[in-house]
Amino acid sequence: MKTTTAYELQKIIESQVEKRTKGVYTPFGMKKMLLFIDDFNMPEKDGSDSQPPLELIRHWINYGFWYDQKTQAECYIKNLIPLSAMSLPNGETTTISPRLLSRYNILNLIEPNEAQIEKIFEPIISHKLSSFSEDVKTIGETVIKATIEMYSAISVKLLPTPSKMHYMFNLRDISLVKFIIK
Repeated sequence: MKTTTAYELQKIIESQVEKRTKGVYTPFGMKKMLLFIDDFNMPEKDGSDSQPPLELIRHWINYGFWYDQKTQAECYIKNLIPLSAMSLPNGETTTISPRLLSRYNILNLIEPNEAQIEKIFEPIISHKLSSFSEDVKTIGETVIKATIEMYSAISVKLLPTPSKMHYMFNLRDISLVKFIIK
């Protein structure tokens, strides 16, 4: 699976900012912008055991700039807030440099258990079924339990890999059930 290179990442970010003064770039309209990087631990390590796209981000966070690809002049990037997400390291992903991780506030969100998932979706499905007849209203709990059971089975059997990223299942997939009920 191809990952984004440091050069490509820099070009993507630069396409979202404008030059304010010599060597200083900000998001369009002098606004602040959230830079969301998903699958933060996907870049593969190169021969020197570094991850160039992540080193670009680390350098920018530490010093506030990176170098222009053509002129090697310093390009200061202002009003850009980095936010990254990743799964726990496993055999398919790499670990992140401690030098980069030290620049982030880390949150670990654990998957809710089945009882918690039921508690989340019971009011949503009940509300969705409230306009139906009494016979239909009673199936809400059964629909929730069956959906959670199917979600749990699929999550165990169909594990994600870099070539099968669509095998990543989460609560959004369960929430789609409410759209099926018309």
